[in-house]
Amino acid sequence: MDGGAQPNQKSVFIVSKDTFFLARITELLADFPDFKFEKVDDLNAFSEISDTLHPYLFLIDGNLGQDSVQEWTQTLKMSFDKIPLIVFHTTATPLNFESIKKNGADQLIHFNFDKEFIIELLLEIIPYEFPDSQIPLAALNSIDSDDLSADLEINFDIFVHLPFNKKTILYRKTGATLETDKIKKIEEQDQRLYFKKTEKKKFLEYARTALTIANKDNPVAETERALKSKKLIFEIMAEFFNQESTDFKGGKIIYERCREIVQDYDLLKPHTHQEAFAKVLRYAGQERTYYNEAINLSVFAAMFGHMLNLGSEQIESLALAGLLHNIGLSYVDNFELQTDIATLSQDQLTTYYSYPEKSVLMIKSKKVPLPPLVADTIIEHRENMDGSGFPNHISATIKLLPRILRVAYEFQTMTALTKNQNKRTATSALTEMKEKVMASQIPLDLNTVLNLAKAAKA
Repeated sequence: MDGGAQPNQKSVFIVSKDTFFLARITELLADFPDFKFEKVDDLNAFSEISDTLHPYLFLIDGNLGQDSVQEWTQTLKMSFDKIPLIVFHTTATPLNFESIKKNGADQLIHFNFDKEFIIELLLEIIPYEFPDSQIPLAALNSIDSDDLSADLEINFDIFVHLPFNKKTILYRKTGATLETDKIKKIEEQDQRLYFKKTEKKKFLEYARTALTIANKDNPVAETERALKSKKLIFEIMAEFFNQESTDFKGGKIIYERCREIVQDYDLLKPHTHQEAFAKVLRYAGQERTYYNEAINLSVFAAMFGHMLNLGSEQIESLALAGLLHNIGLSYVDNFELQTDIATLSQDQLTTYYSYPEKSVLMIKSKKVPLPPLVADTIIEHRENMDGSGFPNHISATIKLLPRILRVAYEFQTMTALTKNQNKRTATSALTEMKEKVMASQIPLDLNTVLNLAKAAKA
């Protein structure tokens, strides 16, 4: 440890005994160009305030164990109480969150969360501003076009992401207005507008004013709804990972948060086929992250249920299964949704192919009072009609709801914005899916896909 960063650098101290942890953190936070990462393991160096130490951020490896993490947290916060401190945890070393927070941790984040989630949580506790020319997509929040008003001056900067150029550029500066034809053109080109996450408060003020001017029935901005659900999903995952001994408390919290998301998105409200597919179109095409995957599969599966004329109990089960379908991926070390499974080790692959079962085991271990159909739907949602799926390689016996969630999963894979930037529009994805299923090129349920394609045209 050399005592601190250069004048224009910010010292980020990494508390860990594992060189992989340092490498992973460096990779996750590579978009912060002035971060200087320093790995430390000597607690005595921080036992008292020193003129030579100028920390900007502390990141602690949760795999050090409960006692060591608590000791480090307490010591660092005694000497540097104003410096943000984050503990990264994994399923390999369970931690008691409440105890660590009482010792001063500002945030606990699961190590396998993707970059978007981690940067969002980081920006909530550190005062960091990216240059407009270097701002990463993970530091931006997409805007629902219904929250924009052509008659209202914006009080925040607006960015647009160009997927084929892999660039994010400043589109409109604070003080400008958005023309109706420009908003419409952005939508027609299947692009999205974004605001900086550090300007969330300004955007929400704008969106609420825009809704008031438009005199809309629903006073909650769609983007604000998405921000709320993201927070709820983080709370859900925190309950799954928290090893504080409880009886049914954690399961009840998880269930209530899930139901709140389902209600906020009106997923159980009656939808015509046209209304259901319109909602599918609204959420398709977003960046593929853990958060978007949970929300989108919940929305897609529920709307597909409406398009297939299912009952409310089945639609609710689809929505809840979509939210929790992949929480078992937290057991796969160093894995993100955009990780190529061909790069995984044999141990990682074995865990990956069991993630549907692990998801259900996590739900049961927390005693989440979900409808019985949810567990069956999650376990079978990666099975294929030709028996090539996982975890149990079944085919003809796959139940109806897992068949629908499997189609929703494929639809999300085809329409999401990824590193390869090979997303399709929602309409073209459904058409392509229909053609490939009919040609036996994708092992999905033929009746489900054909009926959805028919309903989308209704």
